[in-house]
Amino acid sequence: MTGSTRDAIRGGYKDDGDRAVVGIYNDEIGAICTGSLIAPNVVLTARHCVSDMANELDGQITCRSTKFTATHLARRILVTTDAEIGTFSHFYPGSELVLLPGPDADSFCGNDQAILILDELIPESDAVPLVPRVDEPLKEGEEYYAVGFGATNDSSTGAGLRRRRDDLVIDCVADSCPASMVKRTEWVGDTGICEGDSGGPSLDLMNRVIGVTSRGAVGCEYPIYGYVYGWADWIKETTVRAAELGGYEPPRWATGYPTNPVYSADVGAACEAPGDCATNACLNGYCTRPCTEIATCPSGYTCDAALGFCAQIPGPPPDDDGGGDETKDGAGDDEDDVGGSGSCSMQASPDPTKPVPWLVGAASLGVLSSLRRRRRSRGRLG
Repeated sequence: MTGSTRDAIRGGYKDDGDRAVVGIYNDEIGAICTGSLIAPNVVLTARHCVSDMANELDGQITCRSTKFTATHLARRILVTTDAEIGTFSHFYPGSELVLLPGPDADSFCGNDQAILILDELIPESDAVPLVPRVDEPLKEGEEYYAVGFGATNDSSTGAGLRRRRDDLVIDCVADSCPASMVKRTEWVGDTGICEGDSGGPSLDLMNRVIGVTSRGAVGCEYPIYGYVYGWADWIKETTVRAAELGGYEPPRWATGYPTNPVYSADVGAACEAPGDCATNACLNGYCTRPCTEIATCPSGYTCDAALGFCAQIPGPPPDDDGGGDETKDGAGDDEDDVGGSGSCSMQASPDPTKPVPWLVGAASLGVLSSLRRRRRSRGRLG
């Protein structure tokens, strides 16, 4: 598999809002990439953004032979939440790089993910971390969007600005993709991303990170992503350890809480039909949400095992004097309200054999060249 790079985020638009999609400037090699902030000090990105490679063919990837080699210095990898990577951007330096485990982890295809642990926490006032979809597999035909700091043509014009493209569709996932080109821990997307977008996220319509941009074919078609779900345990374990280093509670998704935001929705508002509720679930006249042993219900509600939804805990019956008969009747009413008689309703072309890693060199960007000189002259990165 080989190829070349051209347009990036084609048909996209400038994105000032997705601040947790961070720009990455690798001062060691003078290149830019993209990453996803998934915890206050955790950035998920592509390994080729932080490592050298061997056995490339004119900068192009061959799955049978391209390998990762030396890893760059974490402190020379800088992250910004700003919409532009430039001289005056505010940067957070890295402190540690965490690579995928396993005996074949240095093989490029299927292993193009890395985590950068930052030297300091990024406050929520700067960027609210994204949630990676570590608990639900992807499906062919599912819609997503992509965000990155890549260029808009093969001359690196426009590189360094955050852009977004919507209305993209998943082509194939893992084993359903051609095995010679896509590994089980990868999936193939739609179009529109290219150099500089490396390491950046694809996100589902619930704004969960589902992929890490790796490589693609001529014309920025046939994008191949690292599969977040395929490396879920590694992502969760690394994030829990980073939380210990940073002195904060790990995000709930890292310890098993469902990533679907419906499990965190408010409950209790009055409703007559599922459409009245953000969760599309109306139970006995009030909005509810699904629940599990881990995704528990708020105070005043219990997780009804039969329904799988939060049900109100009834108060004591009127005129309850503690008598045996009334207690027995009350218990029966409780069972009816929560279980059997309760009603819960819900609404439910280009040559793909020539991929390249989508990282853009910063040498063509005057502002980044000046940034590099300025930082080195100050001696901040050693």
